[in-house]
Amino acid sequence: MGSYTVLILSHMFVSVPLILWIMIGFFEGLPIELEEAARTDGLSVFGAFWRIALPLAAPGTTTASVLAFVASWNNFMFALIFSDETTQTAPVTLFNFISYASTDWGGLMAAATLMTVPVVIVAVLGQKG
Repeated sequence: MGSYTVLILSHMFVSVPLILWIMIGFFEGLPIELEEAARTDGLSVFGAFWRIALPLAAPGTTTASVLAFVASWNNFMFALIFSDETTQTAPVTLFNFISYASTDWGGLMAAATLMTVPVVIVAVLGQKG
């Protein structure tokens, strides 16, 4: 509790299945003949994966990375439970603007706007075009 290791592991608990689910579809869509040709040309199994399959699955890697980043960036419940004052994430910090008696709407909206900037930057940089 209250360490970055616990937060990282909890975010991996959500992100790794999402990434695997996306990447399996991309790798299954690649023709097996390309890897067989690479193996015939003398590449190892890892070499065929590294030089042939992985570059062809770059759109899937980008998609999975952006979705995992957004899922991790917006993860509130694990961060609320497992963090303390020194390891708070941005959503938990936003939650601190809300109290029982009042809500600092101006600060909350300003912080929420600033919190969306990294996600927008990642999404714009991930665009093809």
